Amino acid sequence: MKIKLLRNGKPASEAEILALETSLGYRLPDSFRAFVAKHDGAKPEPNEFEISHNNGGGVSRFIALNEILKQSAYIENLPRRAYPVATTSGGNFVFIDEDKNGAVFFWDHEVPDEITQLAPSFGAFLDLLEPFDINTVELKPGQVEKVWIDPEFLKKLRGHRE
Repeated sequence: MKIKLLRNGKPASEAEILALETSLGYRLPDSFRAFVAKHDGAKPEPNEFEISHNNGGGVSRFIALNEILKQSAYIENLPRRAYPVATTSGGNFVFIDEDKNGAVFFWDHEVPDEITQLAPSFGAFLDLLEPFDINTVELKPGQVEKVWIDPEFLKKLRGHRE
């Protein structure tokens, strides 16, 4: 894994892993089991992964085992043997689909019928995550037409400069 975890989460016990597997009705992939055994519910440093040629995302947090079934309810058209493993910015999810041999997919709430495969396994997905570097962001003239800034945040921002 190329990124650091800001909050490592807690180690999931074998009993917690087995409880989720029993609820789901199948065994979790080994790479995901190994991750949650050390980092259940971890929060990573700012990161990014490529979704498509001109589109990317980043993991906000990894979903704790005891939240996975609840979080599944928020994903429209979630495949039958799939479950979310991470949240991304904007209310989107990363999930594993057991009917696709444990492959990892991206689900965007704005286009819920478009599901994009990210990696063939959870371990391969972790390898895709790159630290986010603000200096690599390049905006083209006219690319941003307008923005909204929360007034409370703006007060704090102005306070830092004064």
